[in-house]
Order: sequence, then C-alpha cells, then structure tokens
Amino acid sequence: MRYILPILFSIGTMQMLNINAQTPPKREMRGAWIATHSNIDWPSVGSTTAQEQSTFIQRVTEHKTTGMNAIFVQVRSQCDALYPNPYEPWSAVLTGIQGVAPSPLYDPLAFMINETKSRGMEFHAWFNPYRAMASFTPASYAALDASHVAKAHPTWIMDVTTTASGAKQKLLNPGAPEVLEHIIQVVMHVVRNYDVDGIHFDDYFYTNPALTTYNDDSVYAIHNRGIANRGDWRRSNVDTLVKRLNDSIKTVKPWVKFGISPTGVWMSSPADAAGSNTSAGATQHKKDLFANSRLWQQQGWVDYLAPQVYWYIGQTGTDYNILATWWNNNNFGRHIYMGQAGYKVGDALQNAAFATDLTQIPRQVRLDRSLSNISGQIVYNTNSLRNNPLGFRDSLQLNFYNKPALQPTMLWKDNVVPATATSLTAVQLGNNTIQLNWVKPATAINEMDKVKQFVIYKNINTAPVITNANHILTITATDIETFIDADVLPNVIYNYYVTSIDRLNNESVVSNIATVNAVVLPLTVLHFNAEKTINNNVQLTWETANEINTNYIEVERALNDNNFKKIITLQANTGSLSYDYKTTDFNVVENGTYYYRLKMVDKNGQYAYSEIKKVVLHFENELLTAYPNPTIKGDKLKLIWPNTNGNIAYSIIDIKGKVVMVNNVLFTAGVGNILISNAITPGTYVLQCYKNDKINTLKIIIQ
Repeated sequence: MRYILPILFSIGTMQMLNINAQTPPKREMRGAWIATHSNIDWPSVGSTTAQEQSTFIQRVTEHKTTGMNAIFVQVRSQCDALYPNPYEPWSAVLTGIQGVAPSPLYDPLAFMINETKSRGMEFHAWFNPYRAMASFTPASYAALDASHVAKAHPTWIMDVTTTASGAKQKLLNPGAPEVLEHIIQVVMHVVRNYDVDGIHFDDYFYTNPALTTYNDDSVYAIHNRGIANRGDWRRSNVDTLVKRLNDSIKTVKPWVKFGISPTGVWMSSPADAAGSNTSAGATQHKKDLFANSRLWQQQGWVDYLAPQVYWYIGQTGTDYNILATWWNNNNFGRHIYMGQAGYKVGDALQNAAFATDLTQIPRQVRLDRSLSNISGQIVYNTNSLRNNPLGFRDSLQLNFYNKPALQPTMLWKDNVVPATATSLTAVQLGNNTIQLNWVKPATAINEMDKVKQFVIYKNINTAPVITNANHILTITATDIETFIDADVLPNVIYNYYVTSIDRLNNESVVSNIATVNAVVLPLTVLHFNAEKTINNNVQLTWETANEINTNYIEVERALNDNNFKKIITLQANTGSLSYDYKTTDFNVVENGTYYYRLKMVDKNGQYAYSEIKKVVLHFENELLTAYPNPTIKGDKLKLIWPNTNGNIAYSIIDIKGKVVMVNNVLFTAGVGNILISNAITPGTYVLQCYKNDKINTLKIIIQ
C-alpha cells in the first residue's frame, strides 16, 4: 500500500490540474505569510541558532519551489522583536525568554532578508501595530522583560477583556500621542536599517466593542481633537498612524511598499450603501475595528490592501465571489491582493467546501485572475502550504504558479524603466544546454533605478514577445550576468532576449536577440576541469567520448566570462572510444581571474562549447620585470627582482609548454642578466624564476 497511495494521489492531482488549466499572468503577487507569534510557522520552540537558520532556509526554499515571489514575515507580534531593537525587547519566540538574544548572537531579520532576496523573492516585514499582550495573566505579565512597553509605559496600555470568556489582553492605546510616535519610531528603525521591500500591518487595530470591553475615556478626554463621535475619533487615530507612517516611509525610502491586511469585509451594504453585499453580522472593520481601509486606498496612504477573505465561494453571508468582486471594484488605483485561507483547507472542522473540495483554492485563484484589479494572492499560513492538504500546494506549484511571475508595478511610486542589458550572447555547450551571457547596465546613482534582476525570454519566433508569461524562461534571483538553459531540444532554433528589472519591478526594453540553432554533436565531454598548478600555471584536463565526426578541439581563455580567445588547438582522435586530454596554459602572468572553455568543432563546421571553468591566480608581490622586452636572441636580458640576491634558477618555456632553456642567473641587489641563446626560435615565451620554493612568472618576446 505504500506504493499505491502516491499513484492515486497523483491521479487526483492531475484531474484537478486539467480542470484548472489557465495561462498564468506575467505579473502577480504570490505571497505567503510566515507567522512567528506563538511559534506558529517559525521558529520551532527550543531551537538553537543553527536550527532556526536551517529551518528558515527550508521554509523560504519551499515557498520558492511552490512559485511564490514574496514572503511576509512577522517580525513584531507583541511589542517585541525578531531583531536588535533599541525600543523593544527580543521576542520570546527565539529563546523562550523575552529580552534574551539568540546565542550565538545573530540578527534574524538581516539573515531572513538575505536568504529571501538571494532567491529572488521580496521580503515584507510584518508588524502588529498595537498588540502588546495577546493573552494577559499575572504569570505572563511577570515573564515580560522590564523594557517591555506594558511595564515601562503602563499609561500607554489599554486593557481589553473578551466579554464571553473573560480572557484579557493588553493593547497600545491608539489615541495616545506617545503611542503614535512610538509605533512610527519602531517601524522606521527597520525601514532605515534593513533592506526590506515592504512594511506590512495585519488586521489588529481596535478590538470589536460588541465582543470586548475596554476603557479609553481618559485618553479621549485629553486628546479628542474636537471629534465628538467616539467611533470617528478612534478611526481618526488609526488613520493618522497610517498616513504618518506612509509619509515617513516615502520620505526615507520611497521604494519601500506599505500595505495592510484587514479583515475581509470593509462594511456590509445593510450598514453602508458603499459596502459589499454581505451579512450584517459579519465583522466589518470600518465599524467594528475602526479601520477605514477604503479611505486609505482612496487617499493613497497605502500601496496595497490584502483583505483576509477567509471564506469559500458561495458561502452564505460572506461569499468569496461577492467579496473579491467588491474589492476589485474598490481598489482606487492601488493594488488588491486576496488573503486566502490555506489553513482551512483539509480541516475536518470546516465546511466541506474547505474540508474536502480540492478545487476550492484553485477556483479562488482563477476568480482572482478574472478580475482586472486583483493583483495576486497571499496565503495564510506557511504550515498549511507545507502540509499540502488536498494537494493545494501541488496545484499552485504545478499549474497556477508553474511559470515565474514579476511583481505588479506601482506606477504611483516609480514609472521610470531601468537601463537595458547589452551584448547578449548565446552559445551551445552541449546537445541540451545553451549558455547565455550579457552585460548588465552600470550601477545607477538613484536607488529607484538600480537593476535588481533580469528576465530571460526564450521562444522560436524572431520578434521579441514580452507580454506572454509562457515566453519567460526564468527571472534571475539577483543581477547576475550569465545563465545556462538546460532545456534545449536538438535541431531547434532558439531566440533569447533579456530585460532588466528595477527595485519597483519596472521592466526595461529588450536587449539584442541572441539566436542559437541547437545542433546535435556526436562528441560528448564527460568532464572538463581547469586548475592552478603550484607554478601558477593553469592545467586543463578533460575527457571525451565518440569523436567520430569531430575535426578539432580549441581551448579558449578570457579575462572575463564573455570575451574568449583561442589559445590552443588540438586535433581530435576521430574514434568512438573515450579520450583523456591534458594541456597547460603557461601564458598567464598577471593577477586575476581567468575563464576557460572548450570549443568542439565537427567536420561539417558545426560546433558547441563546454561549460566555463574559472581559475583565480595570485602572483608574488615582488614583481619580476625584464628589459628590453621584446629582446633579441644572442643579447642579454636584464632582470629586475627587488630584494633578490644570489644564484636563482630559471627556465624559459614556449607556448606549447616545452622547456627550451634552463640555467641559473646571479642576482646582485635585485638585478641579474641572462644571455638569450641563439638557438631559440623567435616567438613568445614564459620566463619562470624560482626563489624560496616560490615561482615568479613573466612573459617575454624573443625576436
């Protein structure tokens, strides 16, 4: 039975994929929340620093494999932090004790950002703005660090009691001016000191007065600002935070995005004509949580909203279809990302639409894509994706997210396209691989214009087509200048072109087109290697098989990975057996990085390249020089080698590696003289001098 279950699952998955086949959009937010509160998604309780790092790498790699292009990591859940914060203590989720740093010490936020960006994904720092204690008991209060705001600034705190259960929590009082300044200070510390792509708030603002009790009378009495209605005043407090924070982010780092994930219903139409056709009994965050998200969009105070529409299609009172359509029609020129309830999928306690319907999330994604102002999805939570209930992660990975997607542009933040990559080349390395190289633009002075990634397109049409996601071969993780396409069919003409992407995902015009006819070569390179020798030469070795139609093999060298020149030509063996080759490049005399490749040429003129090998050489700091150079055979060659005295052994080697002259030269105060033999054929040679088991190498020309 161990072998039957995967087969049955695969059949079910394939049926689901066929039902939902759809051309993916070129631009789409594909995000996942990573919750750290109570160690929900990361880190695990009791982890060491090494385990925390290893687990995070696993999580972000899984999201990348799924096809996600952004993660939203909770870095401050209860006025504590997953990074060294001058205003709030270390979070207890890291070590089990609030205020205690990880040991060995590291900065989890910096680590997470680096790991995320190295995979070409956006990193959004997720904050709970007001929550100080999700659950208050005398014991949990006693466990707080002395610097925690609930102890250090008790007058900023609003005590909240859940009416039905009597459970207590503590919130920062949104009406207190000190709280406003504190939250902005905390968030802007991260904006200034970390390379985040976005700042993200969730749905925790005021609690619902119909379900909880709290007292903000004293703060209202002092700071009401002339607003007579308590509800309007509370909304104004939250509005002020959103506006002030947006202004601060735009001033300091205008490329950093700011967005909020409210609950799924702004207002229901029975209570507000502008609201959605949803139940009056649903939580309506404008009325119940005093969070007027629609106003934030209208005023441009946020770059996106990610409403948590954690209901199924057709659900009475809160139909996903109705809500997605309402949000689509109320975006006001900003992005809408649909928050999806991955945590409900496969849960037996949920309605069958989530518990057993494996098409629910796929149908939601299809619906989102049919609405022009819905720009993607964010899934809650990471563990639900990892557990893959009903195969919904497989569905995303294999069908909906199977082609990479760029983030949607935010033209209100930046609408200037970056500079273009140039000098694109494409060379065949073997029968099924093609190597692309290009030159990235010079680094821009303006951060907004800097290139962060490249999009590589591939098709069999001559004209560049960049509007169809199916033509995207890959989106590079960073601003690299090379890529190997390992998905190549024989006897097909491929056209490649590259575009640049800046920090806000604006795309440049296309580069030049590089065309390759993927020919089939009988020659197979089993391995190819380039290594520095003890003498600071480069030894090249390779093994081939089936050289029947091969004419010759060239060794090429470059001082960068894009400007190769032939240095050696070897005739092929023209047999069907495997052959070992070894040759040495003596003509490397300067510090630097050298690149090598093989060019295999058939008798009919077709050719392909091997993979590229890199060798880094470091020569003696005491530079050996010769005068005159070029010199004439039969004359003396004056050598200057600082701090050298006594007899020094030397050899002169031709470009094929043959030693043509060996002797000793007497150095006095760093100067020696060699008599060049009349028997030496004019040409280019390498002079090697040996001192203290070290070798100094110099290229000389003999005429």
